Amino acid sequence: MADNVTNGESFSVVDHFFRHESGRVIAHLTRRFGGKYFEQIEDAVQESLLKAMQQWPFSGLPANPTAWIVRVAQNKMLDNLRHEKIASDKQALLSKKDEKGSLEEVYLEDELKDDLLKMMFACCHPSISMEHQVILALGILSGFSKVEVAKALLKSEEAVAKAYSRAKQKLKQSTENFIVPVGPQLNRRVDIILKIIYLMFNEGYNTTQGSSLIRRDLCEEAMRLTQLILENRLLRKPKVHALLALMCFQASRFDARVDANGRLLTLEEQDRSRWDQEMIQKGSTHFAKALGFGTLSDYHIQAAIAGCHCFAPDFKSTDWKRILELYDLQLRNNYSQVAALNRVVAVAKVKGEKTALDELEKIGGSFQGYYLYYAIKADLLKGLGSVSLAKEQLEKALQLTRNQIEKDHLLEKIASLKAPD
Repeated sequence: MADNVTNGESFSVVDHFFRHESGRVIAHLTRRFGGKYFEQIEDAVQESLLKAMQQWPFSGLPANPTAWIVRVAQNKMLDNLRHEKIASDKQALLSKKDEKGSLEEVYLEDELKDDLLKMMFACCHPSISMEHQVILALGILSGFSKVEVAKALLKSEEAVAKAYSRAKQKLKQSTENFIVPVGPQLNRRVDIILKIIYLMFNEGYNTTQGSSLIRRDLCEEAMRLTQLILENRLLRKPKVHALLALMCFQASRFDARVDANGRLLTLEEQDRSRWDQEMIQKGSTHFAKALGFGTLSDYHIQAAIAGCHCFAPDFKSTDWKRILELYDLQLRNNYSQVAALNRVVAVAKVKGEKTALDELEKIGGSFQGYYLYYAIKADLLKGLGSVSLAKEQLEKALQLTRNQIEKDHLLEKIASLKAPD
């Protein structure tokens, strides 16, 4: 039976669906209709979401919102195909699925999840650049906004929008149907799939905008997809275990990252008794498997860094020297702007704020639009006694973040700054 919902509740459900499940539905319908209708499928799913926002406040929330969206989007596609006079074969194929009582059977959650992973592999077509593959998969399958993709890749929103359009056009030209690779081809695409999943988790762990710091649903989805990859014996590689270990270590701190009032808590402020020990143990198990064979990947190093934090009994016991060594290794193996920025924090702990500030200045040109750069710089300046300069940097950071909890945290830090005696 449908439940009565308010406009706000309806919008919340639709927003959750768009962020968490629309990619699965797009993947599901693409498999049924074919890749050449990809853009029409995207439009149909968007229209079904709009229709849900218009109808659900009055008709009530369906018993199965996912099935409702799938059915409406599918019917929209059939209408489009009939209009183009090419629907007969497709309609015959799908009509049996529209019988009363069949929706629960047809649109099982597991089936959609499998379709999503297949779609990710199909989207990573070798004719498209790796960067465009990432933008395409995040935008279509993960529900990322242009702002979120831009943050993940340290690019402008305009550049992301143009790349997204080009990638969709290129994929459409490359293949009539989205073909899931097999064997060696599957292996060749797994690296980019892991990067996409990694960026999904990062966005969930530090949400770009809104009133929540964490999007657990996105983090959990990234972890589930990684677990699905591990179920395939051809893809059960050390780096996959390492990525899952990294995500487990990070996820173990979810409950401790904000207090009861929603205030952001730094690593130093967190109550470590609230860290999920079962999740840490799961991460340790996957990390041990990651080290059992194969080469060392970037995920191995990041997991080792996260593990240093997880296994320190308190903040003062953190092995910052070891963490700095790991960052140095990461940058030697595979230079990353974000890793270089994070390394600065470890440099400050090991070598002092002055050395860390010098290191930060060397990489500053890459982070002009990234709030965390200015926040870190402010902490270093504060430690050196330059309170007024620290305040300027915090104000720059405040202008660049769109997340309300992060804004509140920065405002609190600004208010706490006092001129030196």
